[in-house]
Amino acid sequence: MEGREFLNVEKITKELNIAPNETVADFGAGHGFFTIAFAKRVGPSGHIFAIDILSTALESIRSQAKIDGLFNIKIIRGNLEKPNGSTLPADSCDLVMIANILFQVPDKSSLIDEAKRVLKENGRLAVIEWKPYIAVGPLKTSRLPEAELKQLILSKGFSEIRAIDAGSHHYGLVFKK
Repeated sequence: MEGREFLNVEKITKELNIAPNETVADFGAGHGFFTIAFAKRVGPSGHIFAIDILSTALESIRSQAKIDGLFNIKIIRGNLEKPNGSTLPADSCDLVMIANILFQVPDKSSLIDEAKRVLKENGRLAVIEWKPYIAVGPLKTSRLPEAELKQLILSKGFSEIRAIDAGSHHYGLVFKK
């Protein structure tokens, strides 16, 4: 399962060089570990969009944001595999985060298209996924090997910036639109 025990969210967030005032979309936000960390980094004048298809996950984020006094998070229930599924305007985000969801998404191509649509020119796409050979996590047959992920994203017109250290169970890559 996704969680703080497998991902060092603070370290990853720092490695992504998220700056105050940026606009970040957390695709498949889940319980909001990254959403909350991003909201703290961008500050009160930045914007975070937490997007998930599960209302229960979004309620968890809403509760945590309230506890932490974070008012820069917008909760969106959306289907990211559909065109305009995030409901965000085109060219509106500095960064889109896709963490631990591609292994469960049938239409990976459409999800990447939606990320590209909402990213500003030169915006960054960060992807974190399970390493294929780790014993824990989702079924190994549903995981996306790093080379396959790179090929998919580069085929959409992105350029690879760099790899990031996503810990012992995951790999992380950052791309530029």
